[in-house]
Amino acid sequence: MKITPTNMTRKLATTPALRIKSMQPKILPLLLAACLGATSAAYAAPINPTVVNGQVTFSQDGNVFSITNSPNAIINWGSFSISQGEVVRFLQQSSNSSVLNRITGQDPSRIMGALQSNGRVYLINPNGIVFGAGAQVNVNGLIASTLDIANADFLAGKNKFFSGVTAGSVVNEGEITTPSGGKVFLIAPDVTNSGIITSPQGEVVLAAGHSVQLADSSNPAMHVVLSAPTNSAINIGQVIAQGGKIGIYGAVVNQRGTLNANSAVVGENGKIILKSTRTTLLEAGSVTTATGAGSGGEVQVLGEQVGLMGNALVDVSGQSGGGTALIGGDYQGKNSAVMNAEQTFVDKDAVIKADAIASGDGGKVIVWGNKTAQVYGSIFALGGALSGNGGFVETSGHYLDVAGIRVNAGAANGKNGQWLLDPLNIVVASDGMNVIPLPGSGFVAFADDSGPTESNILSSAISSATANITLQATNDITFYSSVNIAAAGVGLTAQAGNNIVVNTSIATNGGAIVLSANDNSAGTASRSGRIIINSGGSVNANGGSVTKRDSISAPPSADICTIAPNSALCQVLSPPTASEPNKPVQQASNEVIKTVTTAAPKTDFDQVAFLDTKKTTTTSSGGTSGGSSATSTTPDDTKSDKTADKPADKSDTKEVASNDKSGTKNEPTKKMYCN
Repeated sequence: MKITPTNMTRKLATTPALRIKSMQPKILPLLLAACLGATSAAYAAPINPTVVNGQVTFSQDGNVFSITNSPNAIINWGSFSISQGEVVRFLQQSSNSSVLNRITGQDPSRIMGALQSNGRVYLINPNGIVFGAGAQVNVNGLIASTLDIANADFLAGKNKFFSGVTAGSVVNEGEITTPSGGKVFLIAPDVTNSGIITSPQGEVVLAAGHSVQLADSSNPAMHVVLSAPTNSAINIGQVIAQGGKIGIYGAVVNQRGTLNANSAVVGENGKIILKSTRTTLLEAGSVTTATGAGSGGEVQVLGEQVGLMGNALVDVSGQSGGGTALIGGDYQGKNSAVMNAEQTFVDKDAVIKADAIASGDGGKVIVWGNKTAQVYGSIFALGGALSGNGGFVETSGHYLDVAGIRVNAGAANGKNGQWLLDPLNIVVASDGMNVIPLPGSGFVAFADDSGPTESNILSSAISSATANITLQATNDITFYSSVNIAAAGVGLTAQAGNNIVVNTSIATNGGAIVLSANDNSAGTASRSGRIIINSGGSVNANGGSVTKRDSISAPPSADICTIAPNSALCQVLSPPTASEPNKPVQQASNEVIKTVTTAAPKTDFDQVAFLDTKKTTTTSSGGTSGGSSATSTTPDDTKSDKTADKPADKSDTKEVASNDKSGTKNEPTKKMYCN
């Protein structure tokens, strides 16, 4: 009888979006029935051993069956099971010694009692292996596999596993424990853990496939080479590897239990990798943590489709610095060593944390989807309570939906962190302009790539941010709904490969504002884009700096001033003259610009184009009570402006002539106070 899982439920929605039901494993009741239905005599102890390699002796003392073996011994067994109350003990030369046990009969291995060893035990049974609810495994290392391993590979220390025509499953319902630095590998076409696996500072791998190679045990990112279309690795129990490494691999990876790589020792950061060739789900109630007494560890949740469902928790916080959480990929999808998801989903109650608890900087959280990223949950990358800066958060996808998202990368005693949003096109809209409704709990709605190409970012999410925000669009960024960032010092950067269009107000509470069109960092810039501030649009940093890059198009009613606490000197430029109606006024370096209505004789003009060929920075410094710092009016005008010390008075103007780069004298410009 081979141990095999039942089929898992899968549901396709009638909409273009793919809906995957929460996978509820039904394998355990069947396995228990199969195991408990047999008599204890049927699997009382291992039988019919044949020694293939090494020196081996066998002894029986009551209910204890002892095997003493030389290093790298190989034993073929007719069957290998342990009944409840029985003990099988391998006595080896050292903790680094190994013994290979291959079952050649037709029965699965049912471990209901105790398996003990001071070394590493390989248990190979193609018919299936189950560790029952009463199993107690205490070994320095356990490799339980229904895939075979060649004797030559075992003797050479190469962990290459392969299957024949069929292979059973590996299931753990019991307790598997190793001392510090031990290893536990469960390998089969389908692997399920509903028990407890503990390996402090060690390594635990659940690998589902028909061909598995543990390529580099020091690097779990390179652990497993899989060859399987539908095989599943499921954890609904507990895997505890304090400060160690946990890896779960398969075509489908389902985490419903607890994965704990938390470290109580500074410098011993844990690492967890969940990686599938198809779908990786962290289900409601699951806890996946790699926290640290020092800095936090690392969690990677990777697959073609990645989902954090319900109230799933990922935590890589640390006492002296946040760790790294990679959900669907690494920074901007550019790390070739980290698999990029096509579709990523984070449910509204899911939480991802990379906080610095006491001191140090917040960590890094990336949520990436090549095609779509739907991120509705909470993300934290806080700086330490005593010291340290906020961390870095990225939520990016060709299509991005962050309706209802909550991001906090602030710092109580340091600088605010960063939040990057990087889709194809960005529309900053009000709450009432959602494109995709929030899904309910219990399923993942992976949006396909046939939906809208414009990603709606809610203005409320930006306005409530506690981290400096970067909107980075391959094509265009358009502001339809006003943005008013309340947190002091939190800035906003908009980088577009093409246009930035402002139809409403943008304001911060002293945070810097940067508008950058034709930005190569946002993608392949068109070089034909510009910053367009339409009628009623305004950019107001309230004492912070405003930086614009590339040309600006703005009507007379537009406002792109920074407003200092008391007064800020702004530059007012006249439109082209009647003699040169098509020549735009050149903006001088390092100026804050405000357009005003100024009649030009016999010209039909309703828009002023300010061209910045130098891509200079425009700033205005907030002054103290009763005055403010002035901005330069021309590149060669280095004298301080006496009017900067005057109270704000819009009627106070002064004509100043300016020269362009060629020395040609332009029309006079006018200065005035903005407030």
